[in-house]
Amino acid sequence: MSRQVNQDRRTFLRSLQLMLAGGAVAATLPQFELVGRALAQSSTAVGTGNYRALVCIFLFGGNDSFNMLIPHVQTEYDVYLKSRGGVYDATSNSQGLGIARDALLKVTDTAGKAWGLHPACTGMKTLFDNRELAFMANVGTLVQPTTKAEYTAKAKRLPYNLFSHNDQQALWMRGESELRSSNVGWGGTLGERIKGANSGGFTALPPTISLAGNNLFQTGTSISPYVMSTGGPAALRNFENVNSTPDRIRREALAALVKHRYTPLMQDQYALQGESAMLIGSTMRTALDANNGGDIATVFPSGNGLASQLRMIARSIKASRTSALGQNRQIYFASMGGFDTHDGQMVANGQPRLLGQVSDALFAFRNALVEIGALNDVVSFTNSDFARTLNSNGNGTDHAWGGVQLMMGGPQSSGGPLAGGRVFGSYPILELNGDQAVDRGRMIPTTSTNQFGATFAQWMGVGASDLAAIFPGLGNFASPTLGFLA
Repeated sequence: MSRQVNQDRRTFLRSLQLMLAGGAVAATLPQFELVGRALAQSSTAVGTGNYRALVCIFLFGGNDSFNMLIPHVQTEYDVYLKSRGGVYDATSNSQGLGIARDALLKVTDTAGKAWGLHPACTGMKTLFDNRELAFMANVGTLVQPTTKAEYTAKAKRLPYNLFSHNDQQALWMRGESELRSSNVGWGGTLGERIKGANSGGFTALPPTISLAGNNLFQTGTSISPYVMSTGGPAALRNFENVNSTPDRIRREALAALVKHRYTPLMQDQYALQGESAMLIGSTMRTALDANNGGDIATVFPSGNGLASQLRMIARSIKASRTSALGQNRQIYFASMGGFDTHDGQMVANGQPRLLGQVSDALFAFRNALVEIGALNDVVSFTNSDFARTLNSNGNGTDHAWGGVQLMMGGPQSSGGPLAGGRVFGSYPILELNGDQAVDRGRMIPTTSTNQFGATFAQWMGVGASDLAAIFPGLGNFASPTLGFLA
């Protein structure tokens, strides 16, 4: 192929990638998920070796996180309980949202302050006690620091479409609280800047891997996530049986089709993407094969979708650190739904079940990371649309704003990155109409999603200029990062 045709292809692909950033188009052309990998675009140099991975766990629907981490100091707890309408009791106080103080799992942070975890969060308690878990208080989508008076007077710019599921999810994933229509997420943009660290390994594999389908968070301008199921990479039906003559014939025919170079650029790009997808799938299946050491022994809870996702992520991390894949920087995505608890929040099958599953999944994942020797190399964290109103709607809660997120990783005391056993940020006084609260106890965030995300990106090795590019609104805040990772 001539130099001119190569150049035409590159120009075409760049234009095509911009076009395919639109969700509707991408949905109709799934073959182009891997389009960016045909582009030999440069990435910011990140030191090779010293494997590091992020695991973003998105809790879709809006987690009532002020019932996940609760003040235990008596005076602060009393304010919490009043705002939440008293202790929930199915018979005598079905509209109450509070949890009895003596039922809380008491933990003490490194400063000596007592906190209470939801009774279902037994795994989180162990992790916090081990200094392998920390919390970020009152974080949310925020364009610029905003007081209650400024919010009321509309004196500051506010995030687009506050309290809307789709819009707030998108803002969390973009790492920017004003963009309304960008189809690029901060995980994808970060991935483009760190992929050079994987240049000595299996370069067809993008640094962004999802166990929860295609997502905005991991989508960049030139890369998209590689999507796997909890069972691993999907195999082509009627192509994979090595003992089947018809399967062999189909494999050889398909290989010939995708390896052929075509003159029309669109046609040629289909072939390139098919070839790339087949190569990644085949290589990943081999690396994850139990016969090649790709399985793990840690037991994960059954009937827990998040746990199944994290189990496959642990296996992928194990395989990625071997010579077969040779990865140094990766960004994973998992998710769990059901947190939009307008109804039945306090019943056993409501938030207690949801938080119990998150806690159990995290604890098993931690044990798997210990098994494969990666606890100090992997940082996991939650995102969620928003928190919930402090008072009841009669049977549950409604959409709010700032809330609590968690971070998990190896403790700094044992050579890990996380300043665990701490509550970062500013945990608000949980008054319905307090200094930080608006209508029904919706908390105005004191920490931005930009700062939260930038702290993880910095740990992955990008510099200050890249942080500003990945998180365009970061300059609105006095501190670009939050200090919970070393």
